[in-house]
Amino acid sequence: MRSVFFNQEVLDAERKIISSLSIPSIVLMENAGKNSAEYIYKTVCSENFNNVIILAGKGNNAGDGFVITRHLLSKGVPVKVLLLYPASDLKGDAKTNYDVLKKMTTQGELSIKECRDVKGVKKELSVDNPLIIDAIFGIGFKGELEARLKKVFSFVNSIGNKKVIAIDTASGLDSHETKEDCIRADVTLSMGVKKFNSMFSNGREFSGAVEIMDIGISDKEFDGYNIKNMYEIEVSDVKGFLPPRNINSNKYTNGKLFILAGSPGFTGAAYLSSLSALRAGSGAVILGIPESLNEIMEIKTTEVITLSLADNEFKSFSKDSYDIIREKLEWCDVCLIGPGISRNEETLELVRMVVSQNNNNFVIDADGIFAFKGHLDLLKKKKRNIILTPHYGEFSNLTGLNLSEIKQNFHTIAREFAAEYNVILGLKNSPTIITDGEYFYINSTGRENLATIGSGDVLSGIIASAYSQTLDAMNSTVYGMYIHGRCGDILFDETGDSTTIASDLIDEIPIVKEEL
Repeated sequence: MRSVFFNQEVLDAERKIISSLSIPSIVLMENAGKNSAEYIYKTVCSENFNNVIILAGKGNNAGDGFVITRHLLSKGVPVKVLLLYPASDLKGDAKTNYDVLKKMTTQGELSIKECRDVKGVKKELSVDNPLIIDAIFGIGFKGELEARLKKVFSFVNSIGNKKVIAIDTASGLDSHETKEDCIRADVTLSMGVKKFNSMFSNGREFSGAVEIMDIGISDKEFDGYNIKNMYEIEVSDVKGFLPPRNINSNKYTNGKLFILAGSPGFTGAAYLSSLSALRAGSGAVILGIPESLNEIMEIKTTEVITLSLADNEFKSFSKDSYDIIREKLEWCDVCLIGPGISRNEETLELVRMVVSQNNNNFVIDADGIFAFKGHLDLLKKKKRNIILTPHYGEFSNLTGLNLSEIKQNFHTIAREFAAEYNVILGLKNSPTIITDGEYFYINSTGRENLATIGSGDVLSGIIASAYSQTLDAMNSTVYGMYIHGRCGDILFDETGDSTTIASDLIDEIPIVKEEL
């Protein structure tokens, strides 16, 4: 797991680390700038950007920019520094590094100019293929941008055939929901750790690819100040999670999964979730399906066992099926309930009965989540054995919270919800997060090609399968999210952002499992 911080918290962490280690802040600035320059130099050489321009503010972010400039100069790269504030505003470590640069101007490879308005910036950026280094604000920015800087940022964003590298964070990005007036970076070089704002929503879009730069503070040092217990999932966190099968095992000792899924028009959800569960490793999967749909599902599925259950006049699950469901709940290790079951009121009432009257391990997805709107207390169990996997819209409907409020404050809202109802919440978005109220995990896999119908059904099948094999709710959710996203990543690299269909993901599961 790699620690993730909010802006203010990483600033506090750095101050405390500087104090506890007695390491001068200027040393950290030197490390940050030197390693960033190494990355940028590779970009200059490999992509042939000949015009390197540093946009500098007046704080420590500008100081990083000055160190970058010095190290690029040492490699023979000409650099132009544009000061967006008077040099007299520079203080501390930033001023020290600026003064060093001033003594280097005689080399003729360095140009330093003050550009207080967009007119001056336009003049200096009128070059071919500029490589623009954003060292204006970094994570210290708060509040409203000056009008002149809004114009500068807008102009920078409008330039064609450029590459923008932001230092620590895209300037103007003070929230993951920032919608405008922000530098749009192709790459963000994040100092020491990843920042929350660069990983979600508009912040993810404005930040581009995020690369971590070593500033001379180890991950373990930062981990000690991760007061929010917020982490990005890494491949090492899921490697070896599923236990190897015992040589003397049988299908019933490798995870027994019971799935309640499907209704007219949504047999595909039942098929995708059950087949993905088998591919993910469950030894035995029984798919409970409304009686009127059983014949077609027996044709569609081969390895999955179907169980015909009583349905109602709408061909959705009837409460008359409850006794048979109870028998299968006694048999299974985990029950996945919800994919494609419809929003028929009798069916939703059956879902509430199944979950509230039985202490099984449950994964609740899709319409199964809808059943608990206005009945949230039925989710509460003494043992945290329920996994919920809503997307934002489903979570909004479940909680009654406005969608925009969730988008703005999902970190706090998700944690509080998981803690209050004692569940594991896998809130699906880009990226997906997982929380039990105490820990907050951010999935590192998955691209936009996963935005396709049925993708969530495959995900619920993978999570339920892992849960049936390990009986570990939290880590099964982490594992399932990672596997699902990684399957999508492989397909993205092979076929692009818009040709993946959900069943394609199932074929990739064995490949990803083998990787791990």
